[in-house]
Amino acid sequence: MNEQEKEAKMKELLEKARKGVLRHLDEKGGSLSLGEMHDYSLKTYFIQHQRFSELMETFVRENLIEYDNMNQMSKITDKGKEFIK
Repeated sequence: MNEQEKEAKMKELLEKARKGVLRHLDEKGGSLSLGEMHDYSLKTYFIQHQRFSELMETFVRENLIEYDNMNQMSKITDKGKEFIK
């Protein structure tokens, strides 16, 4: 597999993980701790720490979640709910 194919596979996996993690967040009542989200992404999609951080950054940047840094809690937004449909 060449580098372009590897990169395409990684993008596909990350997009699947983005929707899956947000769907899990929504199914769990719309709010989860950072640790719970990390554990789910690791166990389900094998997303390790650095990639998980990148995933979270995209969620916040795209307004798919609201993140409370003090309590380390994430809450799905209406935009996030639309994204997973």
